[in-house]
Amino acid sequence: MKVNGIDIRKYDAKQLTVDVQPPDINVNYEWITRALLPEEFDTDVAMGHLKLSIYFRGKDRNKIIRSVSAFMQNFTKSCDMELDGYKGTYKGYMTSSDYEKKSVKSRYVVNLEFDGFFFDDQLNLTFDGKRTATIYNAGTRSAPCIVEVSAKSVLQNYVIKGLSENPIIIERLEAGKTMVIDGIKGIVMIDGNNAFNNVNMWEFPRMNTGEVTIDFSTDTARVNVKYNPMWI
Repeated sequence: MKVNGIDIRKYDAKQLTVDVQPPDINVNYEWITRALLPEEFDTDVAMGHLKLSIYFRGKDRNKIIRSVSAFMQNFTKSCDMELDGYKGTYKGYMTSSDYEKKSVKSRYVVNLEFDGFFFDDQLNLTFDGKRTATIYNAGTRSAPCIVEVSAKSVLQNYVIKGLSENPIIIERLEAGKTMVIDGIKGIVMIDGNNAFNNVNMWEFPRMNTGEVTIDFSTDTARVNVKYNPMWI
């Protein structure tokens, strides 16, 4: 097992048990008086839940307490965990922890609980001079995207559809320049400078689940779309 890229053997620890639980899903609906059927609305999918037990050993309890302390420092913010026996990476937000002393002084078990979700390695899709493309997102959650638009000639009111509810419009981008619309960090950049005023959009790009069709208003740009498939 690894936490934020660190093998937990560094802390004289090993993964003991894992219990992955799906999120609680409450369908958003309203049944109006005298209506024959309820009205359904978009349902937000909450995070799932993870229960994790970690086994520690050391020459004495003082050594173990120090190792556990160093280990717990990884969880003061969200963390990325690679769990033994599980595909992908779990993005976790700790919700609780407790310690179990064993009868042998050189053994401890730490029980941790997290809210979170699995995600896969980043995918990089390239659309060079295309006007439309259809792809399939295997993930079961909508995922934020990084969209890199490189202009082959001057782009004026360049429109991208399919990566947000409303079109993303790049008002102007000079030939040879690249605009980065980062839906993860929430920034828009050209040459490392803030370019938010050069784009017209209501939300940052995302990759919806299932089949996704992306449309481009002209074929004079090379577009890279990067995202991590995310799972319920």
